[in-house]
Amino acid sequence: MTPPSFFSRGRGPVRMVLCLVLLVLAVFSTTGQAFAVDDGTVGIRPAHESDFFHISLYPGSAIDAEAVVANHSQAPVTLLNYPVDGQTTPQGGFALAAQTDPQKGIGAWVSLKTDHLTIPANSEVKVPFRLTVPAGTPPGDYAGALIIQSPPVQGKTSTVNGDTSVRIDVVQRQGVRIYLNVAGTAVKSLTHGDLSWQQNGSDLALTLPVRNTGNTILHPTAELALTGWPISDTSVKFDTPESLLPGSSIDLHATVAQVPAAMNADAQARLESEAGSDQASTHILYAPWLILGIALLVLAGISYGVWRGLRLVRSARAVLAQTQTAPEAVAGRHRQDA
Repeated sequence: MTPPSFFSRGRGPVRMVLCLVLLVLAVFSTTGQAFAVDDGTVGIRPAHESDFFHISLYPGSAIDAEAVVANHSQAPVTLLNYPVDGQTTPQGGFALAAQTDPQKGIGAWVSLKTDHLTIPANSEVKVPFRLTVPAGTPPGDYAGALIIQSPPVQGKTSTVNGDTSVRIDVVQRQGVRIYLNVAGTAVKSLTHGDLSWQQNGSDLALTLPVRNTGNTILHPTAELALTGWPISDTSVKFDTPESLLPGSSIDLHATVAQVPAAMNADAQARLESEAGSDQASTHILYAPWLILGIALLVLAGISYGVWRGLRLVRSARAVLAQTQTAPEAVAGRHRQDA
């Protein structure tokens, strides 16, 4: 990503104050003709596989492989060519690291003869590369890609809020994935955090964090079951990630739509993956507490008023009883005196 530059109108003519590079990351599986990166003009694919590179090596060994870059346009094109590591996105998708990111795996282990390619019009060029696994590399699955990147396309400068100029430059790139398995003992392990929930309007959102603590790529799935009042025997599926690379963490999300205004229920998530199955649970209790609080205050006020009324009635009856017995007591004393 090109770093933004900031300028002010007060310091001279209007200049670009923000330059953003939109990285369009596209990884296509191809059979036959390569898919396009820019307007259907260029693409990249493995020379001897139908979709991605799938390679198995021992620590300390190397392999030579070839990619094919095709130019379907009527003019020659020059592309930047470089390897990168693969990443798991927060949503569980597969992403490719930026060229400027630190490369610790495949992005550091792939070597190319050149970092620039010029492909004649309507032609294909083979791109040889060597993948070398350093000695002592832990066993397991690794992912990365070989990138082709077109030169930046300068966008138009526009004015935002009357005094800020913005220009968006676009860099388009395409990567063919490289999946590498380093020989050794495979460890399949998936851990999870606490199952949490949050009421969002009429929906109930649940989140389950998971982490791949093994050395193989996992494909976790999860299903949520709700049991309680007034809802019962309700189940929904969590969003399914494309993959979870070793060492990566993501949050799985599930949404229960149109939930009642109040709920007292137990939620249980069942987690499945190549590492086995596990469960996480939580208790859900919510209600419109403000309305309930006002209702309780009103009820308390009514109860207090009834209690006060009953006390007044009892007091009045006691006074009336005393006034009725007083004349009789006086008359009795007079008779005794006589």
